[in-house]
Amino acid sequence: MKVHGSILEAIGNTPMVRLNRVASEHQANILVKCEYLNPSGSTKDRIALRMIEEAERSGKIKRGAVVVEASTGNTAIALSFVCAVKGYKAVMCMPKGWATEGRTKIIRSYGAEIVEVDPGEEIERELAGKSVHGGVVELLPRIKCLEMETSHPNTWWARQALNKENIAAHRETTGKEIVEQTEGQVDALVCSVGTGGTLLGVSEALMNINPAVKIYAVEPASSSLLKLAPELRPYMEKYGIPGIAGWIISEIEKRGILTETYLVEDKDAIHMAHRLVEEEGLFCGMSSGANVFVATKVAEALGEGKNIVAILPDSRDRYFFAEHFTT
Repeated sequence: MKVHGSILEAIGNTPMVRLNRVASEHQANILVKCEYLNPSGSTKDRIALRMIEEAERSGKIKRGAVVVEASTGNTAIALSFVCAVKGYKAVMCMPKGWATEGRTKIIRSYGAEIVEVDPGEEIERELAGKSVHGGVVELLPRIKCLEMETSHPNTWWARQALNKENIAAHRETTGKEIVEQTEGQVDALVCSVGTGGTLLGVSEALMNINPAVKIYAVEPASSSLLKLAPELRPYMEKYGIPGIAGWIISEIEKRGILTETYLVEDKDAIHMAHRLVEEEGLFCGMSSGANVFVATKVAEALGEGKNIVAILPDSRDRYFFAEHFTT
C-alpha cells in the first residue's frame, strides 16, 4: 500500500514546471518550483517540520510544549499545521494590522492562537499600505516571543530568522530536488527573501554542483533589508536587540553570493501573479509574481539556452483579502 503515515510525509517533492505563455518572448528557459503545492500552501512547511523535529531530537520540545513564532503569515500557518499533527499548542505572534484576515483564518483553523503585537509607530508611519518585508514588521513580535519563551515553562520559540535548520531544510530538500529535477543544469536562481533561508539553502545546493550559478534576491521595493532604505534604518537600529535580529540575512551578505538584488514594486508583482494563474494555471501568490517578474528580466540578460529557476513560495489563497508583495 502506498499510504503516508501522516500528512507531514507529503511535504516536499513539489513539481518543477516550464513557463510557456508568460515566457514566450524569451529565449532562456524559465522553470518554476511550485512550492505553493506543499500541504499547508507554502514552502514554509519544509522549515516548520525540520525545525520542530530537530528541537524534538535535541530535547528543546517536550510533550505538551507550546511552540511560538513571530510571522506575518506563511511560517505561522506552517508551524500551526505541523503542531496540529504533532499535538503541540501553537501561539503565533503577529504584527497588528499586517496579517490579513485570510491568513489569520487559516492559522486559527489549525487550532493555533494568535497574539497581535504592535509593530511600532515608525512602521505604521513609514510603511502603512505598502508592500512589506516580514523581517521589518516582525521585530517587536520577536521580542514578545522571547518574553514568552523565558517566562513560560515548556515554551519554545522557533526563531526562523536565526535557526540554522531553516537553511538546512532548503539545502537538503528544496535545493536537492531542484538539482535532481534539472539534472544540475541551472544557470540562475531567482528567490524572494524573507528570512533568507530558502535563498541560502537552495544556493548552497546549487553552488555545490555549479559554483558559477547566478543568485538573484528579490525584495519589496518599499522595505528591503538587503538594500536597507533610509526610513527603515533608524527603526532597525532602535529595535536591534541581541537575539532577535535576522542572522540568515547577515550570513547571505557576509558570503557575498548574490549576483544582484532586485527590488520589485507591488504593481509588477501583482500583475505577474495574475498572469501566472490566468496564462499558466499556477495558483500562486504575489511573491511568486515578483520572482517571475525578475526571472523575465534575468532571461533577457542571459539569453538562449540558459535555465533560470524561480521559486513560487506560496498559494494565492493568502492574498484573497489583500494583494501585496510580502516576504
